[in-house]
Amino acid sequence: MTAPTDGLSLPTTERPDPVTPRSRRRGWSLRAHLVVVVLVTIALVILSGVLVVSKDYRRARDEGARNARFEAGLAAGITGKSKTAGAESISGSIPDLRALIVRSGTSLGQVTGGNLAAYPPDRCNLNFQSFRSFTSGVLSIVLPDGGVLCSSDQTLVQAGSKPYADAQWLTPVIQQNAAVVLGPLNDPLTKKSSLFVAAPIPAPNAPPQVTPPGALVVSIDLTPLARTLQERFAADSYPGDSLEYLVTTAKRDKVVSRSIDPTQSIGKPLDASALARADSTKGAVLPDLDGKQRLYVGQAVPELNWHVYAGIAKSAVYKPASSAFRDYLTSGLIIVLGIGLVALAGIFTVARR
Repeated sequence: MTAPTDGLSLPTTERPDPVTPRSRRRGWSLRAHLVVVVLVTIALVILSGVLVVSKDYRRARDEGARNARFEAGLAAGITGKSKTAGAESISGSIPDLRALIVRSGTSLGQVTGGNLAAYPPDRCNLNFQSFRSFTSGVLSIVLPDGGVLCSSDQTLVQAGSKPYADAQWLTPVIQQNAAVVLGPLNDPLTKKSSLFVAAPIPAPNAPPQVTPPGALVVSIDLTPLARTLQERFAADSYPGDSLEYLVTTAKRDKVVSRSIDPTQSIGKPLDASALARADSTKGAVLPDLDGKQRLYVGQAVPELNWHVYAGIAKSAVYKPASSAFRDYLTSGLIIVLGIGLVALAGIFTVARR
């Protein structure tokens, strides 16, 4: 358009300069956004699940260690729900059994007048059936040379034999006039791994330094000990073989008694270094003699220098955490499936447009 001299604008045929459009940045589509939302949601569900489940498993591990330690303490006599529970434990039973043998030995000395050699075997009326958690044993009158004068199981006694000659437990009883608790030792009379509780049979009114004419000894069969402890302390909470009681020697290198398969397990060698790790408050997950993984925690029995271990099956320890994991997995799948369906519906809606 041009402007003439008279000031009026007249139209012309000239075209305006072309306008160059500004370039647009291409953004994500709605479909891509929905896919990203689904993937991020899945990642967050998995991450939170890992955190929650790992915490559940740590909590189950700690709770299992506390339970195993408590059960081991009950059997050893370190902890107890009541006075009766403490009395049934190993540490609770030993002092009372020793005191009983000492009193009985003194009574026999009064009855026999200290002349055990003249005591007729046909008058033997010794009897031992059980004492708390010690459910099997043989009570005998033993002479200083190791011969058995009288026994609660007279069928084991052979005339003229001296099965306890130079026995570890007999020497201090006769030479030091002292009560003894010693084991596990092989009993030549019963042919079983046994705990010996022995006391002198003193002559009436004899001074303490006088050698006693004999000893009263109970040889306790250790085979059923651990199973008896398990039945008395843990059967209600841990049915079947979900909990194992394992009693070991001072060095932890040999089985004194085991609640599972007791007859075949007694005296078997153990990995002492591995069991030593189970003495901590957290315990240790170790294979038992049958290869089954268990969480072991141990307690010491001071007087005997034994160790009592409670081993809870690994599956039982982690059962609450495994159950929670299955529940979380189910709920996580439901969440992911729901968001996936919503996203899929959005994608189809965009496609139709």
